[in-house]
Amino acid sequence: MDPKKRNFITQLFSWALAAPLALLAARAFAQNPSPKLPAGNTPVYDGRNDPFGDNGAKPDPKLILKQNKEQIHDDVEKLYALASELKDEVEKTDSANVLSLTIVGKSEQVEKLAKQIKNLARG
Repeated sequence: MDPKKRNFITQLFSWALAAPLALLAARAFAQNPSPKLPAGNTPVYDGRNDPFGDNGAKPDPKLILKQNKEQIHDDVEKLYALASELKDEVEKTDSANVLSLTIVGKSEQVEKLAKQIKNLARG
């Protein structure tokens, strides 16, 4: 027999067996829908447990501004103390020849605190 005819007959035979099996499988899935939750355990939407939105209680802007004001006041006091310590340290050392590591550390702390105050002031 010709190889082309043999391949055609083999494929035709395999499709003839596979098609009814696929139909049976599709019918079995159609008859058995996905399992459902029992009636007593159905989730109830009460407005607080919304998984798709952020509709929770929003913070009061006035309260946030008040807290920011207090935080800024405390940070400015710390900044003033750090700047005074940095000034004293600079006056003690001869910065023309030697740069102290404490000066570098304090100036980094001053910079970090000043950025924090700036971010709080922006809101």
